[in-house]
Amino acid sequence: MKKLIALASILAISGMAVAKGGFQNNTNNAGGGFGPNAGINSVRAALNAQDDMPVSIEGYIVRQIDGDEFIFRDVAGSEIRIDVSDRAWNGQTIQPNDLIIIQGKVDKEWNKTDIDVKNIIKK
Repeated sequence: MKKLIALASILAISGMAVAKGGFQNNTNNAGGGFGPNAGINSVRAALNAQDDMPVSIEGYIVRQIDGDEFIFRDVAGSEIRIDVSDRAWNGQTIQPNDLIIIQGKVDKEWNKTDIDVKNIIKK
């Protein structure tokens, strides 16, 4: 009987922890995540940013360099190399004339700066 009560208690507590899930329309970006308030919103700012800073930039993928590397041009005309994860596409087909928003983080290495893209939003 004690085992049954303990099991029921554990299930009730774990159920309460998961119950809050789902979609929440929260417009303020309180953490270091992605979103419209991610901080870096232009290629120029990304080139001058620190490593791992979150970005959300509007623009175009202008050409593919190889497998998952592309050249991205923001709406101001500045370009940067981006590394797009497979999941970032979200099943979308993107053409060079499609206006998109890339979300990810700045990747600084000693001789180059690029953006690791985690999400693409087609406008």
